[in-house]
Order: sequence, then C-alpha cells, then structure tokens
Amino acid sequence: MEGTLLVISGKHDPPIVASTTVLPVDRSSMNDTASPTNEILVVGAGMAAHRFVECLLHDPSTDVRVTVIGDEGHGPYDRSALVEVLAGRDPAELQLERAAFGDDRVRLIRDDRVLRIDPAARTVRTRARRTYAYDTLVLATGSFAARVAVDGARLPGCFVLRTIEDAESVREFVHTRSRILGRPLRGAVIGGGPPGLATAEALHDLGIDTTFVQHPEHLLPAELDQTAATVRRIALEEKGITVRTRARTTRLDPDESGAVTALEFQDGSFQRADIVIFTIGVHPRDELARNAGLEVHPRGGVIVDDRCGTSDENILAIGEAACFEGRHIDAVAPARVMAELAAARLLGKDVSHRGHDGSAPHGIPVVLSTGAGGEIAPGQLMAIGRIAEVFRVRPRITGAGVELRGARPEQSSALWEQLVAAGLVDGALVGADAGEAPPGQVPRDVQGRRADASGTAPRPRGQTTRGPVVRGWGERARAGESLLGSSGRVENPA
Repeated sequence: MEGTLLVISGKHDPPIVASTTVLPVDRSSMNDTASPTNEILVVGAGMAAHRFVECLLHDPSTDVRVTVIGDEGHGPYDRSALVEVLAGRDPAELQLERAAFGDDRVRLIRDDRVLRIDPAARTVRTRARRTYAYDTLVLATGSFAARVAVDGARLPGCFVLRTIEDAESVREFVHTRSRILGRPLRGAVIGGGPPGLATAEALHDLGIDTTFVQHPEHLLPAELDQTAATVRRIALEEKGITVRTRARTTRLDPDESGAVTALEFQDGSFQRADIVIFTIGVHPRDELARNAGLEVHPRGGVIVDDRCGTSDENILAIGEAACFEGRHIDAVAPARVMAELAAARLLGKDVSHRGHDGSAPHGIPVVLSTGAGGEIAPGQLMAIGRIAEVFRVRPRITGAGVELRGARPEQSSALWEQLVAAGLVDGALVGADAGEAPPGQVPRDVQGRRADASGTAPRPRGQTTRGPVVRGWGERARAGESLLGSSGRVENPA
C-alpha cells in the first residue's frame, strides 16, 4: 500500500475536498524510519512544517505522500515579514517556496484545524469532521501571540500581529477609524524586542502618532548594550516615535463607542491611543498535545528529546510548539534545524539536536569589531540592522563588538559581500561553507579585499583582522549538511 504523509497546519489555501473516512494504515511496518506504508501526519503548516516537507521529499525516491492541513486560508508563509503587510506589501509575496508542495506526493488542505488527537487509535479529528490516521504524527502547531493580562486588552482597536489576517485587520481598522475620528490616529506598541520596534516604525509610516512602550529601561536588552540602545532610541525619536521605557500597562480604557482610547500605567499616568498592538511575545500552541496526554513543560511547549521525539513514541514535535531542555524554540533558525532533524529521523539518518541557546548551533556566527573605545556609528548600526533583517540573523551589540547569529552555511558568501559593502570590515565567518580559520584570520572561502577601518586602504587577502573570531561552529554546520547533502539546501539568502 502506498504511504500518505499528512501535514496539518496553522496556514491554509482554498479547502481541498478530502474523504470523510479514516485513511487505512498498515501498522505492521511502523518503526523509526519512513517506509512505503508509513502515514506521517504533520499538524501545522508554518515555516517549520514547510521545511520538514521540503527535507522529507528532497529525495524523489522517498515513497510517501504528504497531506498538509492548515487552519489559515494561505499556504505556508514568512511570519517574520508580517509587519511589511502593514506598509502595503502584498501578502502573496510572503508565501514560501511552493516547489515542494507541487510534488505529486503532497496535498495541501487549507482552512481546517485539528481538534483532537487520539494517541491510542493513532488518529486525529478536524474541525471539518474528518478523521485521519497516522503512523507518525509531527506537531508543528507554532505559537500564538500574547496580550497583557489587564482589563481592556481585547477592546476594539487592540491587536496582535501573528497572521496575515491580523495585519490586514490592522490596516482596515486604521483606515476606518481615522475616517470616523476625522484626524490622524494615535497608536501604541506594547512590548519590546525587534518585532515591537519594527511594528512601531510601521505604524509611524502609516501616519500614526506612535508611542513605543516597554518595561525594561533600555531598548532591546537582549541584543544591545546601553550605549547601542541609546543610539537606537535617539534614531527612533528623531524619526518622530515616542519611546516610553520603565512603563508597565495596568489598564486600557474605552471611549463612548467602546473602542480603545487610552492606556493607564502603573505609576498612574495615562497615554492616549486609538490603536494598540501587543508585541510582548508568543506562547507555544501545545493544547493538542496537552489534551492528548503528552508531556508538556509547565511554562508551555511539548517536551522533546534531541531527536524531536515526545513522550509518545509515535509523535514528534518541531518549531515553536516544542520545548527542548526547558527552553522554547522562539526563532526561525532553530525551528528549521528541528524540521531538518525530524525529517532526517524519519529517513533513518542518525542525527540529533545540540541545543538552541546563545552558543547553540543555529548557524554561522559573525563577529564585527567596533571602533576605538568600543563605539559604533549610527550609520553602522543602521547598516547592521538592515543586514540582520535581510538575512534573518540576530544581532547583539556590546562594547566589544557586534555579533550576528543565525546565518545558514549557504548564506555565507552573500552575507559577507553585504558586510563588506556596508564597510563593516572586521568580521569573520566560520562554518562548513566558510571553512575553519585560525584565530584572527578570514575563512578561506570568504577571504577578500576589505576596506580598512578608516575606510582608506584595502587590506591584502588573508591578512589577519583586528576583530574577534567566533569558532567551533564548523562541526555543527557540517552535521547539518549531512542531513540532506549540499544540493538539498535552500539557496535563497533570506
């Protein structure tokens, strides 16, 4: 019997009619590797599910069929770019590469949701009252955006930004509300981090008088030191965005129409706002696993081992729905790694996850030294931000330098070219594509003529740099390469 791979998602296309009967399964062949009779069901069609399917079907001889079921009306798309929809970008441009879903072994069912898992029967039941059987279930349900737990957090005019529908709702509200009030709107973004700052800038670009509100004293405390945070704050304020730190929201108040009109803070002060967007973080969507009796972390997330296995031997979990060694998967790069590991596991490859903290193998690190006295110019900071956004890497700026983490091996050459073009001259890439280099030297595949820190004379090829070099990622990059081989990697730098 030919196998069926079912991916049930948090994204969707026009619904595809499916049989209402339970798909047959040959249980006799169930093991840790994919076989012609293996039914693989993936719940969730976000970026992790997309990468999983892409990896699993990379080999044309893999004899499975894939069914992807998503609870949105779109195919898999890049959630990290949702803020661009506020600026008017066509949501269709966020769609991920569809080549894998054009494979005859795949079908995508959109606008349906899995409501219940029956681990004993190895079936799931969906909102459309369809039942699907599985041999291996892969949970890729992602996460949901949180709101502050205060009165008024769900008033009309209060939003989160997690789906294309969320972004489109914000744009529609802005248009309608500004027409009703007959004036430019006042907005507030509550919550820190890069998503919060990006959202505040997007609201400002829509002509909204925007205030960015967070509790920490400095902007981006996980990414920037105090000096760099001050530079970033000045840049926002010069643009016209008000920054309010050390502020904790305690209540949101409605106007006579019932829509939000003001925020009240812990110190008793108020802030007028016609629209509020929460960017305080996300929580794993683990309710299916919890209700099915799987082990779930007290703070959320399906507990997984180093091969993405859960407490049920027939169920895996990947991406933001998972919790590994007490830590949540909250970034694109580690979610992709987990998707690759899960696919490799089902293909019989012996690979494992090694962690995802600040020193974990999310990709190739880049370290750039700062100028004299540890200073970094505002122009350099802006260039780093643009590069980080394009390549989906995470910057951390300290007095010792600038560190970018999360780059994939195939990005090395393109990323290096951008760093050189921006005049960020003291960096070094380390990884499978870049090759290991002695401390202070540029890896062999990315050596090139780079401007001196002063911007004058170029430095000869291979000459040592003054900036620090982060080492030790080559092994992990090569391990990642072994999952599919070099031809199996996505070549898009972003």
